[in-house]
Amino acid sequence: MADSDHELLPLFPLGLVLVPGQLLPLHIFEERYKRLIARCRETGGPFGIVLSREEGLAVVGCTARVGAVLEEFSDGRLNIVVRGGERFRLVEVRSPDLPDVEPLSALVEYLEDVPEGVLPETSEVVERLFVQALELTNSSLPKHGPVEVPRSFQIAGVFEIEPVVKQRLLQSRDENERLELLAEFFAALVERLEVLRSRADAIRGNGKGD
Repeated sequence: MADSDHELLPLFPLGLVLVPGQLLPLHIFEERYKRLIARCRETGGPFGIVLSREEGLAVVGCTARVGAVLEEFSDGRLNIVVRGGERFRLVEVRSPDLPDVEPLSALVEYLEDVPEGVLPETSEVVERLFVQALELTNSSLPKHGPVEVPRSFQIAGVFEIEPVVKQRLLQSRDENERLELLAEFFAALVERLEVLRSRADAIRGNGKGD
């Protein structure tokens, strides 16, 4: 049971990072997670998705709620879509008595951003680089996510970003800091993509790549 300052949240460790507002498809096949999702569907309550690494669980995760059940199988497996909700910090991880049939849980505290303004120039740089990255990967420009979700999380939720960078975004409580991190990420990505495109154009042009 949670104490007065913390909430007890069931956990779903994964090798990926969920951010607020993001839609994430999941295939549920382990018994402990079948039970977890069944309870969440019944109560409408959340569970926590947290990045699982070799050294253990990341300290910050994101709540998820079942948004849609796409397919149910006769053996209890499910294909679902969840949406990212609130960020939380792990306070105390608790192992179940029957780990094969029950998931991990943890006492958590929820995180909020510090009230700092966003620098317009940083936002503009990120948007420009984001569009360039989409164009270079032949991706369509997605619609903005939920209005209550910071723009940094809207972008991180629709673009494939490596877990280590995405986790840094999740843990930051400063929107301007997150945008600066995205600017750095997209600047490096756009540079790599432009080099690859130039090489491809050269190969098509002379057959040598010189």
